[in-house]
Amino acid sequence: MRKIVSFIFILISVFALTAGCALPQGGSAAKRSYSYVEADVAVGKSIKKVESFADIPRNYSYFDYEAKAKALDNVVFGFAAEEKAIAPSYDPYDQSTWTPVGFWVDQQRPPEKYEPLVTGYLKRSFGLPTYIGDNRVQSSGPEPITTISMVLGSSFAGIDKSDQVFGGKSYDFVEMTLKSYDTGSKLVKNIGVQGQSFWYDIFPQIMFARLYYIYDSVPYMKEMVLNGADEWLEALPYFVKDGKENYEFVGYNVVLESPTTVGDHIEPPNGGLAFLFYSAYGMTGEKKYFDGAKRVLDYLVTYPKNPNYEAMTDYAPFVAAAMNARYGTDYDVGFFLDYLFEGDSAFRAGWSVLSGDLGGYPVDGLVGQSGDYAFSMNSFHLASVLAPMVKYDVRYADAIGKYLLNLVSNAKIFFAENVPLSHQTMTDYLAFDQKGAVCYEGFRNYYNGVSGLAMGDATAMFGQPSDLSLYSSAFIGALGGMVEETDVKGILKTDLNNTDSFGANEYENYLLYNPYEVAKTVRFAGKDDRYDLFDSVTKKIVARNVKGSVNISIPARSSVVLVVLPAESDYIRAGNEVKVGGKTVARYQAAVNVDLSSRQELNSSSRININYSAPKNDEVIFMRIAFDDVVAYEGAPLNEYYPDKSILPDTDYTMKITIVTENGLTDTTNKRVVVR
Repeated sequence: MRKIVSFIFILISVFALTAGCALPQGGSAAKRSYSYVEADVAVGKSIKKVESFADIPRNYSYFDYEAKAKALDNVVFGFAAEEKAIAPSYDPYDQSTWTPVGFWVDQQRPPEKYEPLVTGYLKRSFGLPTYIGDNRVQSSGPEPITTISMVLGSSFAGIDKSDQVFGGKSYDFVEMTLKSYDTGSKLVKNIGVQGQSFWYDIFPQIMFARLYYIYDSVPYMKEMVLNGADEWLEALPYFVKDGKENYEFVGYNVVLESPTTVGDHIEPPNGGLAFLFYSAYGMTGEKKYFDGAKRVLDYLVTYPKNPNYEAMTDYAPFVAAAMNARYGTDYDVGFFLDYLFEGDSAFRAGWSVLSGDLGGYPVDGLVGQSGDYAFSMNSFHLASVLAPMVKYDVRYADAIGKYLLNLVSNAKIFFAENVPLSHQTMTDYLAFDQKGAVCYEGFRNYYNGVSGLAMGDATAMFGQPSDLSLYSSAFIGALGGMVEETDVKGILKTDLNNTDSFGANEYENYLLYNPYEVAKTVRFAGKDDRYDLFDSVTKKIVARNVKGSVNISIPARSSVVLVVLPAESDYIRAGNEVKVGGKTVARYQAAVNVDLSSRQELNSSSRININYSAPKNDEVIFMRIAFDDVVAYEGAPLNEYYPDKSILPDTDYTMKITIVTENGLTDTTNKRVVVR
C-alpha cells in the first residue's frame, strides 16, 4: 500500500514540475506530528570550487580579526576624543597629517527644529576618507559606502556605536549615519549623482538596513530603510528591455523613473535588491515586499548568464535559503551560489570566489579577479552573508565550513604585518596604527615587477598616497564578530546569528567544521545557566540540561551546527521540521548534487556524475532530468547520465535534476551547460 501511495505522489509531483508549480512541502508526511525526534544522517550539498580548496591551508594560522576590528575602531574613531571640529589636510607627502583619520562635520547654522526625512540630517555627523590620506574627501565629501560600513563593522565586532565614549563624552555614531539619507531620491546612497551606479545607490542602503537591524530604536531609521525599499519596489516595472524584464543596466534614476545606460558598462542590482525587500518584509510583514524579493529571485533563477558584480550578488543565496526555510519558497540555493563561486560573470570577467595561489600565497576563499587580484572588502563581506545562510540550509554546513576555514587563514595577506615590506606598496608602517588594523584594499598576483603584492587602486589609479583602505577594512568586524578559535587547531566556531540581519535569531547557532581525516573532540564553551545543545545537521540532542563547557565530537571532514536551547526542551517533529517552543530549529531534507561546472560543454560522451541522499528511513525513488523544457529522463534515480544528443540540439541549456523521496521530500539542482 505504501508503494502505491508513493507512486501516486510521484505522478502528482511530476505533473506539478511539468506545469511549473511548487510541490507541496513535506508531501504525505506534512500532516504527521511526533512528540520525539530521532537522530538522522547528515544530508549534504556541495559547492564544486570549495571541493578543490585545501583541507587545511598549507600556511594555516588563526588570525584574530576581532582584536583587529577593535583596534581599527579606535584608530578610525579616535578623532572623537577632541570635541572641536578640525578640518583634515591629508598632505600626501606628510604622514603626520593623515591622523586623526576621521573628522567632525558640523552644520554652520543648525535649526532648532527639523525633520530629517524632509530637510535631511542637520546635526553633527562625521567623515572618513576612503583610503588613509585620501584628500579627495576635502572636495567631494565622505563616502557613505565607507562611513556606514565602518559603523556596521564595528557593531558586528561587539562595539556599541550608539553610545560610545571618547574624551569623557558619549557619541551616537549610528544616528550620525542618517546624514547619508538623500531627501530627493529617498535613498541612503553614496556621494555623486543618483542613478549612475546600482552599486553606489543600493549597497549603502543595504548597509544602512543591516545597521538598523542592530539599532532599531534610532528615530527615523526605520522610515529611511522602508523609503528606500519602496523606491526600488516602484522601480522594478521599469527594468525592461525590448518589452521583457531585464536588469542589464548600470543604474536607475528613481526620480526620472528611468534605467541608466553608459556604453557597455553594466552593474546588475542582483541579490542586493532581493535583500532590501526581504528586510522590509521582515520589518513590516507587508506582502508587497515579499513579492518584490521573490520577483528578483525569480528573474535571477531563469537568467541565462552569470550576473555577478561586486558584492551585490552575495545576497542572492542567503535570501533564497532564508525564504525557503522561513516562508516556504523552493529556490535552488546552489544555483545562486554558482554565481559567486564560478568564474563566468558576464559583466566582470573572472570575478568570483578564488582558488589556488596569487604570487605564491594561497587565496582559496578570497574574492576577486581570477588569477589576478583578490580584494579584502569583498572577501570579508561575503563571509558575513554566507555564514548565516547555513542556519537556513544546513546541507551546506560542510562546504561553508571549509570555505570559512580557508578564508580566515588566507585573508591575513591583506594585513601589512603578514607580508614583507618588499611585497606591499607602503614602504613603512603608519605611526598612528601600531597594530596594523587598517588593511590593504587588495593583493595582486603580479604588479610592477613584483610577484605577490599587497596593494590597491588608490595609488595605481587615483593618484593617492596610500592603498590602506577604510572602505575595505570595515568588514573586518564581521569576521571578528563571527569566528573564534576552539581548543583544536583548525576547527573554528562560527556564530551564525551575529551577521544574520533580519533573521530567525531566537536561539544561538554555531557552525563547527572538522577538516581532519579523523573525528575530533572539541570543547564547546557554553553558558553558565543550564541549557540543551542540539545539532541541526543530524537532528541529534548532543547535550541535555548541562551548564558550562561540554565536549563535542565532530566526525571527520564534517560539521555540526549547534543550537543552544533552553534546558529540558520539548522537541517536536511536525511534518519535516523539528520545533522547540514553536520555533523551527531543523528541517529534514533530501539532496542531489551533480559534478559539473557552470557552462561546462557536454556531448553524448560526457558522463555526468550524480549523487543523492535522503534522511534516515527514507530513500530517493524518482529522478527527473531536463534541459530547459526538454525532459531527457524520468524514472529510477541514476548515479550517472549521458546526454541524449538526438533530443538536444547544440545550444545553451539549464540542466535541471529533480529527485523525489518515498516520503515526499524533493530537491533540485540547476546547472547552466552548453551542449555541443
